[in-house]
Amino acid sequence: MMIKDKELHFTDIVSGETFENCVFLKANDLIRISEVSFIDCTFEQSDFTSSEWLDCTFKRVNFVNCHFEKSIVYRTKFLTCNLLGVDFSTNSWKNNQITDCRVDYANFSDSKLIKCVVKDSSFKETYFRYVEFKTGFTATHCNFDGVSFLGSKLAKVDLSTSEFETLEVFSEDLEGIIINQFQASTLIGVLGVIVK
Repeated sequence: MMIKDKELHFTDIVSGETFENCVFLKANDLIRISEVSFIDCTFEQSDFTSSEWLDCTFKRVNFVNCHFEKSIVYRTKFLTCNLLGVDFSTNSWKNNQITDCRVDYANFSDSKLIKCVVKDSSFKETYFRYVEFKTGFTATHCNFDGVSFLGSKLAKVDLSTSEFETLEVFSEDLEGIIINQFQASTLIGVLGVIVK
């Protein structure tokens, strides 16, 4: 069922619903949402710490500088969202998708990302520090310039169709990363190699 142009409490959310152009008032309890779509919605709070989002879709939602620390996000899609500066640290993500989003300056540090896919999005200067990438991580046509992967093992992380001028990474974490021939020259300096 489609619910449009309403001001609602989180307690009004029912699984299976689609909300369009709705305003959600600040929640007083922990947030546990499943099987819900949010299109052009506004959330009056910025702290979603320890929340749980299962099988949700966010389309054209603005979460700039919001806090999602210690949250669980499974089988959820972020489509054309503004995730600038969002704190997703210490999260558990599984089978999620980020498409056509701005995710610059966000923080995914100390998170576990399982089978996640990102497409056509910007992640400039985002932190993926000490992230556990399980079963790969595929980035298609994204901007990863200035991203910090410090302490994150990058085996099966595919950045080959994305772009970056610099990455912050430990040389021992590069084993198994998937890149293209042009990106190799950017990362060779991390290995201590001097090219003349």
